Amino acid sequence: MNKVKELAEVIGRDCSCNGSPTLRAKLISVGKYKCTLEVRPTMYNRTLWSNLYVGNRFILDTEIVHNMYFF
Repeated sequence: MNKVKELAEVIGRDCSCNGSPTLRAKLISVGKYKCTLEVRPTMYNRTLWSNLYVGNRFILDTEIVHNMYFF
């Protein structure tokens, strides 16, 4: 199965994401080369300040996002 199809099955699910200020993100859309993610609330008490960014969207490479969800 190719990476875009695999990612299409997990749209709307949270995962760990080092590119997010809260270290959590939700997959919004998948493209051939880029994916859109949304910042989700942090799980850590020491970084509650980062919740100011919840709801912001950002873009990452499809390869990176696939790695976040499946490895």
